[in-house]
Amino acid sequence: MSSVKEPGPRRHHYVPRCWLAGFTETGDKNGKLWVTDLRRRKQWPTGPGDAGFIKDFYRLSDEQIDPASAEKALSQIETEIAPILRRIDEELREPGVEELAALLYFIAIQWARVPAFRPFILNVLDTMSYERIGKALKSSTSWKRELEKAGMSPDAPGAEYERMKELHASKAYTLTAPTDWYVQQAVNAAESILPSLRKRLWGAMISPSGSFIGSDSPVILEGPRGQRVGFENADIVTWALSRHVLLYATVERIRPKRVNRKYIAHMNTLSLPHAEEQVFSHEPGFCWMDESLQYQTDWALFSKEKY
Repeated sequence: MSSVKEPGPRRHHYVPRCWLAGFTETGDKNGKLWVTDLRRRKQWPTGPGDAGFIKDFYRLSDEQIDPASAEKALSQIETEIAPILRRIDEELREPGVEELAALLYFIAIQWARVPAFRPFILNVLDTMSYERIGKALKSSTSWKRELEKAGMSPDAPGAEYERMKELHASKAYTLTAPTDWYVQQAVNAAESILPSLRKRLWGAMISPSGSFIGSDSPVILEGPRGQRVGFENADIVTWALSRHVLLYATVERIRPKRVNRKYIAHMNTLSLPHAEEQVFSHEPGFCWMDESLQYQTDWALFSKEKY
């Protein structure tokens, strides 16, 4: 009997099919949705199975475990959450207490599983490493000490003090990481932000016409201008559960907004600049507000640079 492991599914959805189904015209996995690629300036109709995926995006390289284990674990979470998404979308309401508890973990995982998370977390590591190496390079003595701590000889080729000081000054190096590391960091990140999500006050905006859009970076944080916005200091966290229901979370209770067509366009406009590349809608002419706060339905007029 062959011991070769099965490769498993190759299409790894960074936004789940069960979630994308909520942005189709029919509300199910067999429905049609529109993908608008803001980077390539293209738009096309497709189904949830053919959108929001990257080949082998979560495929692990550790030979001791199933290379598809991360994708399978995410699929299990999606299987459990899919009925909740479908039920809330059909009933046009906010989630109940138990439903919200399940959705918050799903939201946390969703924030960390998308392509945009990887350069973000690698940049964090890169910054920390750069600062640590800078401290080690303050003197030849401190550099020698750090090399010895790492089990390396100060005379090792390429580790010479003057050479490394020159490389550090010019930042002529970058970090890379395997998929396994990114997957672990995504799990860690989801666990770390979950408490922040739980202590917020959650509400729902309902669009009977189903005019909300989603994106490939669907968890949106809005906060003070000029500051790095995180889950602790964000004024509002939003996540479109479907084209009919958008969840939002604040630190203090706010008066519910009147969800008319103009306000839906305003919320859609938050999705556009936060999207990595793509947004998803049930129709090609979704609504949004331009930089002059004018109501628009032509996506081609949108430019990230203006926002």
